[in-house]
Amino acid sequence: MRWPRVAILAVVFAAIGIGAWEAYWRVAQGYEASYRNSDGQWAEARRRVDRSEPNATVFIGSSRTQFDIDLDVWEEETGVHAVQLALEGSNAIPILTHIADDEDFAGLLVVGITPPLVFLPGVGLRAEAVEHYFDETPSQWMGNKLSYPLETRLAFYNIDTKLFTVLTRQAWWPDRPGLPFQQQEVRKIKNMRRDRQADLWNRVEDDPAFNAIVTGTWQEILENLPPPPPPEVAQAAFEALLEQVAVDVAKIRARGGEVVFIRPPSSDWFREFERQASPREMVWESIVGTAGAVGVHFEDYPALSDVRTPEWSHISSRDKARWTRALVGILRDRMTERGIHRPEMGT
Repeated sequence: MRWPRVAILAVVFAAIGIGAWEAYWRVAQGYEASYRNSDGQWAEARRRVDRSEPNATVFIGSSRTQFDIDLDVWEEETGVHAVQLALEGSNAIPILTHIADDEDFAGLLVVGITPPLVFLPGVGLRAEAVEHYFDETPSQWMGNKLSYPLETRLAFYNIDTKLFTVLTRQAWWPDRPGLPFQQQEVRKIKNMRRDRQADLWNRVEDDPAFNAIVTGTWQEILENLPPPPPPEVAQAAFEALLEQVAVDVAKIRARGGEVVFIRPPSSDWFREFERQASPREMVWESIVGTAGAVGVHFEDYPALSDVRTPEWSHISSRDKARWTRALVGILRDRMTERGIHRPEMGT
């Protein structure tokens, strides 16, 4: 009789502990439950990219492309619910190659360019998402499905709230001079939907102390990047990248698809860093010119630049709907000027 009572007590104490931990994150920290942006979630979205959706629109790029596009507004304007494949901290060009090599894709590919990230070797931070798409096992697939109900109900079921992550960022740890630079974890800055739309968490905009943590993280990461290679090596690598862009765009067009490029907003310290490290004339203009594609840069259009980027790099969730609506209209006009008429863009 003793063991059933022990089991019941264990369950009760576990429930109390889980409830207290959940209450701490929801009440004290203002966290909300949302999808975790897992590799399995990316693979799920990636599998939509085939000819079963004849007018597929696909977004690739870094987190700016993921945060700044409102998929519901895009669908209202074009009639197409786009596939969101952007990955944070990642280089769009290898994903462009990945899509170009997929014979099933013949739709509209919208490539978001974050200039410093095009110099990353390979995909970058989220390379494992692409590997997961190719190698996902049945158990991984099932684990992802079982995880979804927890992700949308438990605020503490989040990368940012893992116990050792929380412990690592506490102030009580002593400084240890001489250690190599260790990038601090990027804090929770988004709420994620099942279709991979990410919305900048309002706390980033509304809480000055938390905003300072996020902007400080961006600044620390960028100020501690490894030194660039010699100029001749960097130039050769960039020329190879441009050649790859031309090949990839030609492949997609040969199948009846189309590629356009967008440059989402950045501001303040981050924008100045980009001007110094990856000038528009060198990076953006070269990529768009080599592709022979429509390119929309936020600085060329007041409707795209007149938005808030609270932590310098992503549009406020309160502005993204009107930004997306403006982007659709501008893209449609620019494509029409070039004689490009795509059913994916509506009328």
